[in-house]
Amino acid sequence: MTTTEAVEGEAARWWELLGDRVRGEVVGARTMAGGASGSAVYGLSVDQPAGEFVLKVASRPGLRERARREVTFYRELAAQVPVLVPEFLVGGEVEGSAYLLLTAAGVPTDAKRWSELRWTELATELGRLHREQVLAVTIDRGATAREPASAEKLAAGERAWIELGCERLLAPLWASFEALGAAIRQLPACLCHGDFHLGNLLTDPADRFVWIDWQEVHIGHGPGDLALLWQRAGVDGVNPPREAMLTAYAAARGIPDDALLHRAAVASELTLVMLEWPTFFPYVPEPGRARIRNRLEHLVAVWYR
Repeated sequence: MTTTEAVEGEAARWWELLGDRVRGEVVGARTMAGGASGSAVYGLSVDQPAGEFVLKVASRPGLRERARREVTFYRELAAQVPVLVPEFLVGGEVEGSAYLLLTAAGVPTDAKRWSELRWTELATELGRLHREQVLAVTIDRGATAREPASAEKLAAGERAWIELGCERLLAPLWASFEALGAAIRQLPACLCHGDFHLGNLLTDPADRFVWIDWQEVHIGHGPGDLALLWQRAGVDGVNPPREAMLTAYAAARGIPDDALLHRAAVASELTLVMLEWPTFFPYVPEPGRARIRNRLEHLVAVWYR
């Protein structure tokens, strides 16, 4: 059996498991992501009008919990957010796996060709998502706050950066790590995407952004979404216009474009680099690692300015 036949067979099996909740038959399938990890994302072609769909399946316990969160988002929150998302069809659990079926909503975007205006359009959409009015209508619909970083995670991050040769650079920040969180919490609470990077943005035929992968949606304070977007883009050699984006973001969110916002953005980037990037460094080729190191040095200098 070829890989294509195996994928089409597995996708067709799942389509049948959905039973009378879907119509038509699968006539083509491809793996879009996942596999051996216990999760998979399939692109499905079905013999009916508008017959292009995305089927997400999660089997491992930790992945099932994230999948449940995304199903909750589409059922309870999607209609309340001011950004374009795929249409939700069905979602639930069967045979020990969580599943989610969506309409195919767009194609990957190429940010290397973006103008500053395109970046600020995206920042404007993010600001609208982070408005207090959005939180007010979603807070009782399943979104929760993330737990703060545990002592074990802080210790692991510190050890990792020592091994990477940054002990002297980061020692003062580890000693006063709570100051970063305090700076972030100066901003109002808001609904956050939680995994906001270019890989989770599509564009539709009208060139509108389509926001996908809502497994990490949570209540936070906002700049964490910008930090991940900027840093993931930076690793790929793309340089987003941060200052222009912050100005557009603040205007759309309805908060001042002031020192408070800029310090919270720096704190969010520092937190992300210090706690999360060492895990991914083994998978990041040069010059991506160098870009993260350079960004870290710049952020530390700005924090203590």
